Amino acid sequence: MICINCGRTHRFIASSIDQGMHWLRQDESTRLGICSFCQDAVDAWDQGARDVRDLANAKLKKERETDLPGWLIKHAKLPSLPHVLIEVYKELESETAGIERIIQLLETDPGLTARGLQLGNSAYYGAARQITRVEDAILRVGPFDLWALLISTEVKSLFFGIRPDLLDMNSFWRHTLFTACACRILAEQQRLGSAGDLFIAGLLHDVGKLLFLQLMPIEYAEVIHRRNGGDEGAELEVELLGVSHAQVGARLFKAWQLPEELITLIAGHHNPAPASAPLALLRQADALAHNCLDLKPAGDESHALPDRTLQPILMLFQQLTDLVL
Repeated sequence: MICINCGRTHRFIASSIDQGMHWLRQDESTRLGICSFCQDAVDAWDQGARDVRDLANAKLKKERETDLPGWLIKHAKLPSLPHVLIEVYKELESETAGIERIIQLLETDPGLTARGLQLGNSAYYGAARQITRVEDAILRVGPFDLWALLISTEVKSLFFGIRPDLLDMNSFWRHTLFTACACRILAEQQRLGSAGDLFIAGLLHDVGKLLFLQLMPIEYAEVIHRRNGGDEGAELEVELLGVSHAQVGARLFKAWQLPEELITLIAGHHNPAPASAPLALLRQADALAHNCLDLKPAGDESHALPDRTLQPILMLFQQLTDLVL
């Protein structure tokens, strides 16, 4: 007898290593079964799987049907955000943030160090002297701005291969960058919540869409087609797929071990229920990005904002666009 899930045989069942094991299912005619280490394969066996390929397909189908966000995250095979960026963010948010500690953290990651120096030496900052130290890059760009640029480029690099006929990635990243900029400026002006939390929330709020597009392009094409006809996207996702991109994104960020406040913001940005002040600000920033970038007619929310609010958002957005896109 051999377990078609893990390959254990009756010889191991009787050994001291696997003492106490037993067969959950057996087929004497084929000498195949499911051992007690493989309880997750029982349902597939009961549905008729007697081949390891059939078993794997049946398990994947059940996983997708019962936990679509988990299935998407597992099979997207995305790397996590660099731990260094999360630690730098925590340092920036602390009341005792120190430049020395931020320098030490960035210098532990050669890739982030190189990118930080590249950004510091970019033509945008117009400095004739080339810098070769992380400390100089932080002083030239600013600690928060350098971190914002690094996390923006890092998140953008995680997603490749999205079909251009389904989504214009340049427009997608412009929308997320504008939302992030609006979140940051509005939070600073209103002294509401954490500008860092809200910036990340704005930057990442639609990443769940990219997981759908990577692994379910055919199914998600129907969402896009109907949304272009005027239907609300998040409601269509729930109707056609069972979950929204906000729910998928929240699960991804939980897997990335981002702060709980961020996960709550991402999960709720399309929820019609009454919102906390930071969540309401994220929704406002998202709507503002659509209004400004999608050429909505006068009278929308973007036109109601005073110049002292809108101009800083536009300036920061132009900076990020020049350096990230």
